[in-house]
Amino acid sequence: MNKGRRAARRAAIGGAVLAAAVLGAPPALAADRGAAADMPGFLEPSDLPPDPFSAWYYSSFPTEGPHWPLCVTSALPDSDVWHATYSTPETAGATQLSVTLPTEAEAVETAARFETEVRGCKQRMEQEDPNRPVTFWDHGGLDVEEGAHAYGIGFQGGWGYQNQLISVGRDGRTVTVVTWESNWGDPPVDAFKGTTRTAVNKLH
Repeated sequence: MNKGRRAARRAAIGGAVLAAAVLGAPPALAADRGAAADMPGFLEPSDLPPDPFSAWYYSSFPTEGPHWPLCVTSALPDSDVWHATYSTPETAGATQLSVTLPTEAEAVETAARFETEVRGCKQRMEQEDPNRPVTFWDHGGLDVEEGAHAYGIGFQGGWGYQNQLISVGRDGRTVTVVTWESNWGDPPVDAFKGTTRTAVNKLH
């Protein structure tokens, strides 16, 4: 979240607290901590890495509710969770999960937990099926808002060798996870990093 938006948010909260003092309401209510968060911005299908065979489309529009991308296993909050899924007719799929936490500190912890789960995905998958070798790549961090990190994983799936790209990013109190998967050709790492930057920039 950029400095201008942080300053505007602090000013808005400060004004609410002052109004609460005038009306005799507790400051915690004025800050409206319990109110539902607005849905963050989501990727458009055209923001995804170009597919060599066909265009992307929404297979489910951005909507409230949980979704567990590959490698993310922890419990999600009961509210302020949204997801969207994307497809091409035959070759590829993608998802975006976004979670807005009550505080920025909780968002930092959630993003770190998601990354830990992604980094441990290879070991979990090989424990579940010792006969299926899994390859894991760390594609590095991205300088966008409060940061993002991209990873890759490859394994033999039911439809052939499966390539997966996974990224975790954060803007303020909102954490997002983006995935791409296909069993056609090499994973588009550079284009996926661009998609991740777009996803984080669109959150707020």
